[in-house]
Amino acid sequence: MDRIGFEAKAFNLIGYMMSSARNLIDETPFYGPFRLVDAASRLIGILAEEGIGSPRLSALGQQIDAGKYLAMGSAEDFRSYLEALVDTVVDSLDSDPSQGPEVE
Repeated sequence: MDRIGFEAKAFNLIGYMMSSARNLIDETPFYGPFRLVDAASRLIGILAEEGIGSPRLSALGQQIDAGKYLAMGSAEDFRSYLEALVDTVVDSLDSDPSQGPEVE
């Protein structure tokens, strides 16, 4: 693993998170949850690029990316999507990391 490259990717993610925190003061309320799931997706991508991902993380990342833009539409659809993400994570906590989660 290239520690300098990994640090740069992590630093960029942290920068995204800090600028998001600042921008959320003036943005609509649903941007907060969107930015959190987007940051999770970015972290999963960084881990995969560094060779420390897993099928479980990859499947979760795909589930995140499939619905994260629901934040721009129906509040109820986005809420259901977030609840399904939480269920996936909880159901996968004790699973083998080499296996993907059951995606709803």
